[in-house]
Parts: sequence; C-alpha cells; structure tokens
Amino acid sequence: MKIAIIGAGAMGSLFGGLLARTCQPILYDRNQAHVAAIQNGGLRMRFDDRDAVVQVAATSDPTSLPAMDAVILFVKSPHTRAALLDGLQSAITPDTQVISLQNGLGNIEVMRELLAPDQIVQGFSTLTSDLDGPGHIHVTCDLNLHTAMWPLNQQPDARLQTLCELMNQSGLHTIISDQVEREVWMKLLVNASLNSLCAITRQNVGHVVDHPGTRQMLERIVFETADIANAKGLGISRQAALQHVLHVAEKTRGHIPSMAIDVFNRRPTEIEAINGAIVRAGQALHLAAPATEWAAQLVRCLENYDNWAA
Repeated sequence: MKIAIIGAGAMGSLFGGLLARTCQPILYDRNQAHVAAIQNGGLRMRFDDRDAVVQVAATSDPTSLPAMDAVILFVKSPHTRAALLDGLQSAITPDTQVISLQNGLGNIEVMRELLAPDQIVQGFSTLTSDLDGPGHIHVTCDLNLHTAMWPLNQQPDARLQTLCELMNQSGLHTIISDQVEREVWMKLLVNASLNSLCAITRQNVGHVVDHPGTRQMLERIVFETADIANAKGLGISRQAALQHVLHVAEKTRGHIPSMAIDVFNRRPTEIEAINGAIVRAGQALHLAAPATEWAAQLVRCLENYDNWAA
C-alpha cells in the first residue's frame, strides 16, 4: 500500500517512523531542514528507554510524490487547505483516501471543499510526540494509546481495513470506529485543557495537572466542553471527561504540546480550531464556556506578544 504523510512534524514523523516497520511511507513536509536531515541520516526517534534511527523516504517537493493509495494529514488546522493543495499536485488522485488525524474541528469542512466525500476519512490519535530538532523526534507517550478512523460516507472499505492493519502491525493501536465524532470530542477535551494551559504557563503536561491553580482551570474547561458535547448528543459526562483527560495526562506527563511551542516561537496556534471552536459550538447551543474562552483569549494574546522573557 502506498502511503504518504503530509505534515511530517512531530506527529507525522512518529507515524511515518513506525509505519516504516511494515511498509514504505513517504513523509512530506515544507520544513526543508527537517526533510534534509531525514534524507541524510534517517529519522531519529527517541523513546524513554532507547533511541532508534529509521530509514524513511522524505521530501519537501509535492510534485515528487507519486499517486498514493492513502494520504494521512497531520498538518495544523490553519494549514489544511494548503496541505491539500500540495497533495493534489500529484499524490492525491480521485482514488486516494485522505485521512485527517489532525487536532480540532473544521478540518473536515475544508476537505469537503476540495475532495469527494468518498475520499474523506475522519480520525484522531491520542499519541504525542515532540520535535527535538531537524530529523529528530521525542516520543512522549505510552504507545498503547489509540488511534481511530471512520469514513465520511459511513462505509469502511477494504482499503481502509488494510491501512488499519498496517498501522496495528507497526505498533500503532488503531481501530475503525463509527464513534469517531465522540472520540474527536474526547480529544478536544484534552487539547482544550492541557494544550492551552501548557501554552499559557509554558509548562509541561505534568506541571499543569499537578499545580492546584492550573488543575482548577483544567477542570472548568473540561466540564464546559463535556456539557457542550453532551448537548450535541455525544453522551460525555463531566466525570468521564475528567477521567479521560487525567488518564491521557498521566501517559504524557513530560509532553510539551505544540501549542506551547508555537506560542514560544511566536507562530500561529490551533486555538481557533480547538478552544475557539468549542466556544462557538456552545454559543450555537446557548451554552456559555467562560473558562474555555478565557484560555483562548490568553493564547491569542500570547500569539501576538513579541517580548518573551528569556
């Protein structure tokens, strides 16, 4: 099966590096330094107990990609359209399945504008990874955390089953699940609370969970998001939501979310597709989410602040 990963940053490289155990994926990313490091020395993957160097194909030229059976999107939400347009130059044909494993809401709507519905697969992953430098990632999670996918047309086919099997053989615990919308909101719970608070405090996941002040804010964001998800008919209770976030946090204590890294580097974040999207969903249901909105406003402020203290 021919697989390309578009957006080969920390997460895309994690998936590509593991998939290289069972197939020959191609990593595509616009970060030329990262791509060059992989081309020249392989992808270095640092686990808690070992380092590994994986030989995997990588390119920053979208026209060099052949037609693919499957393309996995791992770009950040603001870059979804540009990533799809890059892929459509040669990698994405009418026969290509395109799987979004991105954070946040709104990515599927962009995909609908550029792709046929039968090509689109919605998904998510609870794995985490950090980019330590060009060609070098740090796997910051327990690999037993899972990934899920479900086609937009509600009809999983043999191609998706083959991809799922390859992912499982590679050590990526993956399922095809018709509950993926609920699972996406379960991940939103994690991202809206942990990612935003890590960005605001410039701390890792463990610190945010352990500190009484940020723990209180985390619980408020989780409860607001759960209430909105429940109003949408997704059946997520406050207690189940909090248990889920704390479970993921315990598995990823040393992780520094990309939102925190983006704020530190004065890059746009995914806050609009995460906290912002939750607030908007709440407004449509006449449910306020003040803590979630507070976190979003602070991250927006930090995105535009040019004088970080050393």
